[in-house]
Amino acid sequence: MNLGNNDLTNVSEFGRDLLSPGDYHVAISNAELKEWPSGDKYLSLWYKVQDGPRMGAVCFDSLSLWDSDPKFQNMAFSRLKSIRKALGLNPNIPGDTDELLGKSLTIKVSIRSKDGKDYQNINSYKPIGTAGASIVQPAQAPVPPQAQPQPASQMPW
Repeated sequence: MNLGNNDLTNVSEFGRDLLSPGDYHVAISNAELKEWPSGDKYLSLWYKVQDGPRMGAVCFDSLSLWDSDPKFQNMAFSRLKSIRKALGLNPNIPGDTDELLGKSLTIKVSIRSKDGKDYQNINSYKPIGTAGASIVQPAQAPVPPQAQPQPASQMPW
């Protein structure tokens, strides 16, 4: 069966490849309501790397906003508050996932090991431009000089 003639040049390969520890400029590309095996629901956020050698890579964040354990629920709301603050949104309300989609922030990533497996861990959320120098920032166009007003004695009329 013919699978079409789409160009797959800019499509990332499938598979879970962890980001190296560090700061990444990301955009929130997806937000889904999911369920843990326990039956508790959580918000899954997808962060897509916006620049650097890992541009296009995706990492995930799980916010247990509806967890039956108040400790996990409180941690999830704390993380959501930090995300909203980093995005310039009101951090004191949960808001709506539509407010998050497409917005950019900086995440600090580390790796944790459990039961012989490595997992991505997101340690902090910050506005773009406030993290370490390891993030590639786009060059800004120079600002053109403003025309200086001429004294009235030199006006052409």
